[in-house]
Amino acid sequence: MEIFFFGGLDGFNFFNPKALSGNRVTPSLVFTDLKISNRSIIPGPHEAIKEHISVAKEITLSYKENFSLDFVALNYTAPQENRYSYKLEGFDKDWNNVGTLRKAVYTNLDPGHYTFRLKAAGDDGLWNSPETSIKIYVKPPFWRTVYAYIIYAFLFGCFLITWRYWGIRRLKNKFAQEQERLRFKQMIEQERKEAEQKHEFDQVKITFLTNLSHEFRTPISLIVGPTEKLLETEVNGKRQEQLGLIKRNAKRLLNLVNQLLDFRKLEENELKLNLTEGDLVSFMKEVGDSFRDMSERKHIDFSFSSSADHYYTSFDKDKIERILFNLLSNAFKFTKADGKIWLKIEEDVAQGIKILITDTGIGMAPGIKEKIFERFFQGDANPGIMNQGTGIGLSITKEFVKLHGGNIHVESVQDKGSTFTVELPLKPIAKPAEEPVSMQFLTGNDLITGLPKEELVQLFEKPTLLIIEDHEDFRHYLSDNLKAYYKIVEASDGKQGWQKVLSSHPQVIVSDINMPEMDGIVLCRKLKSDKRTSHIPIILLTALTGDKNQLIGLNTGANDYLTKPFNFDILNIKIKNLLNLNQNLKNAYSRQLKVITPDIEVHSDDEKLMVKITQYIESNLDSPELSVEELSKQVHMSRGSLYSKIVNLTGETPVEFIRSFKLDKAAALLENSDMKISQIGYTVGFPTPNYFTRAFKAKFNMSPSDYMKLKRKTE
Repeated sequence: MEIFFFGGLDGFNFFNPKALSGNRVTPSLVFTDLKISNRSIIPGPHEAIKEHISVAKEITLSYKENFSLDFVALNYTAPQENRYSYKLEGFDKDWNNVGTLRKAVYTNLDPGHYTFRLKAAGDDGLWNSPETSIKIYVKPPFWRTVYAYIIYAFLFGCFLITWRYWGIRRLKNKFAQEQERLRFKQMIEQERKEAEQKHEFDQVKITFLTNLSHEFRTPISLIVGPTEKLLETEVNGKRQEQLGLIKRNAKRLLNLVNQLLDFRKLEENELKLNLTEGDLVSFMKEVGDSFRDMSERKHIDFSFSSSADHYYTSFDKDKIERILFNLLSNAFKFTKADGKIWLKIEEDVAQGIKILITDTGIGMAPGIKEKIFERFFQGDANPGIMNQGTGIGLSITKEFVKLHGGNIHVESVQDKGSTFTVELPLKPIAKPAEEPVSMQFLTGNDLITGLPKEELVQLFEKPTLLIIEDHEDFRHYLSDNLKAYYKIVEASDGKQGWQKVLSSHPQVIVSDINMPEMDGIVLCRKLKSDKRTSHIPIILLTALTGDKNQLIGLNTGANDYLTKPFNFDILNIKIKNLLNLNQNLKNAYSRQLKVITPDIEVHSDDEKLMVKITQYIESNLDSPELSVEELSKQVHMSRGSLYSKIVNLTGETPVEFIRSFKLDKAAALLENSDMKISQIGYTVGFPTPNYFTRAFKAKFNMSPSDYMKLKRKTE
């Protein structure tokens, strides 16, 4: 037996360890307090606990309430040595060893049932105290209660029923709509077929009228041409008056024919402006004068007035003439005898030109004047007016006005008269300077040398002219009028014309386009592609109007293009000018006075590009195909890339560079050749002598004639 002895102040102490007895008391666990939101809960019927927390079996909490539990182990030997561990089943996965801490805190528990378990260890460190627990129930919110779920189920059931109901109804509506759509589709298809049939019928009618109009143009040419020739030689005043009446009415008939052709172009969106410079006032006065005979015949007082004596501007003469013709024709049509018609021109500095055509005719009802510019619209027939019209004249007039960027409107009072107002934003230009005769091609009966035709015939052999025309009367008319100047060879179709070209070797060819066997386009293409005949200038004649048809003819290589009917003197001058131009070019080349591009050694890509550009421009100086688009195709570049390259290399845009190149060539010809100024302008590709003169003066600060005099004086 082991005994331990310890010394002290009064002796020593001893004890036997085996004689010591351990603490056999197991401490019990008790909950001492419940706090909810830091408030101690006193038991009650409406509180979380019904009994004191130390004896309560369950705690009932509301949703999202925070709470804490206080507890203690009843060990009085060494209470400070007690250790605690707790676990909330349903929330904690493991026991929480909190040491001597005697409180557990929980927040934001989900609704449901939990069990709070607690155990403790005494001063001996053994966890042998009996475990205690308490039930905790967290009530769900209203939206998670059984009643709420019953309501949810009810609403969901209602939704399913409603969805099913609307689904069935939607299917019924869809079926009904599909049936309606099919019905409408059938109706639309039927209407489309009817519209197509109507359109095809309209196209047949328009095609018929167009072809008929084309057929009219040749007989009209045979009326206008001989009438003009008779007017030139007629000295009897009475006969001149009658011939003038024939000429004016033939031109009116031509205008009606052109109106049918214009309607076809409106349908196909092919109408374009062909602007020329001129005096609008004198032009409109000339158009108005063509109605003098009608005013005398119908006993209508017709007057013309203008606020300006002259108004030089750029306008489409053909379309302005049609506008005036249609408006004046309507005015005379709906104005009775002893009435009055006024044609007035007012100049507006800000807006351009205002044309007013006023009559004292039958007028229009208020509801009609808003519709008169619609196609095919015709008002109620007036018993006193014959030939009410077709309803396309005013619609075409409105389109022509719109092409010029203008407006047209009408003011009318029934039984009092109407006033049509046309506003055209035409800007005035300077009066074109008249060039000396030496700078122009010849007109009238003057020939290339300026001698009368009798003296020229005696001095020179007549050049050979081939006329290819299937209309026998028109061919004989041309032959009779041209045989005084040329040796005439005739052919009735393109195939015969080709044979006559090879056999007679003409200096100039005048050919119709619409012919049997071989038309003028095919013939022209064949002539220009054959080395034996490619040098012969060709003038095409046709009844087809419009830029598109003209481009088709010129693209085949034709040198000029005339639309029937035409002035015979214009044809004669064009033929003479082509002969004169060819002769002068031959003389210029034979004397080696043409501008030659020197052969240079090219190193860089930019130099090669510029040489290629200048060579193409020089070879196409007088070609209508010379343009920036064609140039870009030749050098295999886009228009934008070509623009940037030429601007970077020359400081000029492509258009300016082409113009400068042409003017440099013209300057060399003015200095070295004996060609006339207008001929040089045409040779380098300028469409009119006036345009060439303005462009030359803008570049060299002097006119072509002054430049020629200056250079030749210094030689």
